[in-house]
Amino acid sequence: MSNMQIENIQKYYGIVFPHEYLEFQREAGGKAFDVIEYGDVIDWEIRFSILDDQFIENNINMVDDVNPDPRRIIPFAWSVSSGNNYFLDYRKNSESPAVLVMDHEEAMVREDAESESETPEQAQQLLEENVREIAANFNAFIACLKARSSNPVE
Repeated sequence: MSNMQIENIQKYYGIVFPHEYLEFQREAGGKAFDVIEYGDVIDWEIRFSILDDQFIENNINMVDDVNPDPRRIIPFAWSVSSGNNYFLDYRKNSESPAVLVMDHEEAMVREDAESESETPEQAQQLLEENVREIAANFNAFIACLKARSSNPVE
C-alpha cells in the first residue's frame, strides 16, 4: 500500500479516503475482524481490500454489477464467511462517508434490475435495496469491529 497506489485509487473514484480508514488499513495489516451489533456477532472474518494496483479492477470484476453507484460507493472490505461486502458511501458526505453493507445472497445484479424495471429509476431503486447503512462513518464502523482470534475454535 504505497501513497502512489492510494492516490491513483482516489483519483480514479474522485474521492479522498478518510484519514481514519487509511490509518486503520496501515494498523490492521491483513488481520480479520468480526462485526458486532448489539453485543452479537453479525458477520465474521471481515478482511480489508488491499489498496494496491488491483483494487479498482477487483471492484469492477467482483462488485460493480450489484453496486448501486460504483463511482460513489466504494467497496473496501468483505466477509470471508458470508461473502457480504462493505462500502464507503460518498454520495451524501465526501469527507466522512457512511459505511454500507451488502448481503451478497440478497443483492440484485444490475442486468436483472434493468430487465425487471420499466424505467431506469425503477432499476436504480432495486439496486439501492442491495445496500443498507451499518455506520454513520468509518469511526463508528471500527467501533463495531473486534479483532478475530487466530484460534479457529472460539
